[in-house]
Amino acid sequence: MSDEGMQQAIGRALSRIPSGLYILTAGHGPAATGMLASWVQQVGFAPPALIVALKKGRAMESLLHHSGEFCISVLDAASKPLLGHFARGFEPGADAFVGIDLAMSILGVPYPRAAVAHLACRVRGSVADWTDHTVVCGEVVGGEGALDREPLIHVRKNGLTY
Repeated sequence: MSDEGMQQAIGRALSRIPSGLYILTAGHGPAATGMLASWVQQVGFAPPALIVALKKGRAMESLLHHSGEFCISVLDAASKPLLGHFARGFEPGADAFVGIDLAMSILGVPYPRAAVAHLACRVRGSVADWTDHTVVCGEVVGGEGALDREPLIHVRKNGLTY
């Protein structure tokens, strides 16, 4: 198989790995912002922990590093309109929450009230030295969710691109 054929085969295989759809928020006051995230996974029970992967160079990467806190909001069919709002992310200083009904996590990080669940996290570490994304690990210190609403599941058309 050619290198190009192998890349296409890998892309097809990776595209079959399902993920959820989430809104990642961080910061406080005017510095707070949000973005759509799909690479989120629980990675520990004691303490409860999760990871989120961010493309290197996004403003959110620096904000997480400096603030040390973030919130993951789980989306469902009822909160699907949030996808379009947060899909591209926001430039530093732009108000990411115009028209969004917000609640505050236990850490004071805003999150969309329409989400099916939210998880407030403290950054405990990150890895950025071997791929085009930074993986941030967070200890879950608070959260709440509705068990009667099903989270959205996402499958990519190609596992090598967004």
